[in-house]
Amino acid sequence: MNFNILNVLTGIAVVVCLVGLVFRLSIWFTQGIRPASAPSLPTLSAGGRIVAALQGALQVLFSSRIVLFCKSVFVDLVFQKRIFDKSFLRWTAHSLIFFGFILLFFMHALDSLVSASLFSNYQPTLNPFLFLRNLFGVMVLVGVGLAVYRRLSMKAQRLKTYASDWTALFFVGVIIFSGMLLEGAKISSFTVYQNMVDEYASVDEEEAKALEAFWVEENGVVSPHAVQPFSAELIARGREINGDSCIECHASNRAAFASFTIAKISRPFSAMVGDAAAVTIFWYLHILASLSFLAWLPFSKMFHILAAPVSLIIKSVTGDEINEPANILNRQMIGLSACTHCGTCSIECSSSMFYETFKNDFILPSEKVQYLKRFAANKEHDPGIVKRMQQGLYVCTSCDRCTTVCPSGINLKELFVSARYSLLTAGTPETTMLSHFSFPLALAQNFVDDHLKALKKVTELFKKNFQHLSDLTSPITLGRPSPFGNNSYKGCFSCQRCTNICPVVRSYDNPVEALGLLPHQIMFSLGIGNVELAMGSQMIWSCSTCYLCQEHCPNQVELCDIFYNLKNSAINKIEAGASS
Repeated sequence: MNFNILNVLTGIAVVVCLVGLVFRLSIWFTQGIRPASAPSLPTLSAGGRIVAALQGALQVLFSSRIVLFCKSVFVDLVFQKRIFDKSFLRWTAHSLIFFGFILLFFMHALDSLVSASLFSNYQPTLNPFLFLRNLFGVMVLVGVGLAVYRRLSMKAQRLKTYASDWTALFFVGVIIFSGMLLEGAKISSFTVYQNMVDEYASVDEEEAKALEAFWVEENGVVSPHAVQPFSAELIARGREINGDSCIECHASNRAAFASFTIAKISRPFSAMVGDAAAVTIFWYLHILASLSFLAWLPFSKMFHILAAPVSLIIKSVTGDEINEPANILNRQMIGLSACTHCGTCSIECSSSMFYETFKNDFILPSEKVQYLKRFAANKEHDPGIVKRMQQGLYVCTSCDRCTTVCPSGINLKELFVSARYSLLTAGTPETTMLSHFSFPLALAQNFVDDHLKALKKVTELFKKNFQHLSDLTSPITLGRPSPFGNNSYKGCFSCQRCTNICPVVRSYDNPVEALGLLPHQIMFSLGIGNVELAMGSQMIWSCSTCYLCQEHCPNQVELCDIFYNLKNSAINKIEAGASS
């Protein structure tokens, strides 16, 4: 009956898995974020993108780049050099899980197809197969343990963990541990032992007692009627009978070192429900866990098992030199699927220090990638999330360190630059674009026009919300100074040394017209209590933060620090929806 149920459950799991694979592969060729090399790219059909991908693959297979392909298979996929170079702990955990699970899959799960075909004398209860099955299982469990330790111990290094990360580790752990529980229950089950004797051994009553004594003593069987201790002669006789009847297809259960040990855990449960029932329960647990994992795989982060090798090979074979727009989109979506959420990019991110200030998870590259999948599918419409993603993409300096260290070979810089301008085009202007963090964005040559357009929108937004000196029609009145984070402006006596030494001021023929207020005038505005006028000045955004003004001020007015406070206050007012 178990085998009929197994066939039905396996069929269902395989169908669900295949449907999921078709769904995930269709995403590769139907979704995407506008590629950096083609900002005005028209919509590409799925068929066109599939053809482009096949053409690219054929060009690799029938060119000298096939050598790079083969190298990538061994260096990036088998050895996992990119992980090894960054973290020996993660490499160890990944290697133990990967190799242990793969070897178990082929040697055990597919034993009738693989092991039986390769080894003429294959029996799952013989060595080395019995021993190796336990060895591979222990490898996986140790790898899972290291992965759990890494995620718990690296929270301070901005390694975030979602439910999907724990679910993946849980599934793998349950599959292996339930398999060991099942094997342990079989080892101690007298019912399993008796069925084996009835089917394969021809022994009389006295021989049966000797054989039973040997299996209880040496192989861990729990007999309901055998009384220990056994005599040495009885054990010796049982060993002799075992050699004649059992040894050809059954090695010592002690070779299954992990399951033999775990059998002690399952014995109380077996005693409570019956040894045959315990075997059946553990069988269902193991099969359901394994088949559930198979069905769940295409819909989970574990899909990276298939996507990451493809991404790594693309990275190795092409580098970042993909000019075909369709294949850039394909690479984007493969990259998003390949992300393992390992956090390596966030640890190395040159902008990650801003995460502490902004408290925005999307500043961290690994967190941006998780939500970019929704943006690529055009499924994210929450204004709050869009705004936070814009800020996270904008604070990115495009230093490309994330791409360099990504163990899955994802071109993160290209992905973030494309997403940045796609959102700036579709969403509200990003107010912090006026700061000098915007400088690296202009380095993306394909987006210079888009960058200037977005910058113009933000400038217009600020003009609507703040007073400008040129707009005032009545004399400026003296008011009470408003509470301000830095009060060193009170020391200003308008000597104008800050303005005279400022390189930004000197770069304009008419600095008053270009900058609105000059540095000493901004300090004067704060002194008379007109913070709005100071926040509306272009000078605070054009400041290069060279600190010359602050260094040369005779009264130690902290101009650059005050400019930062003004910028933050202006941004907060705009984003709070205030208007004047």
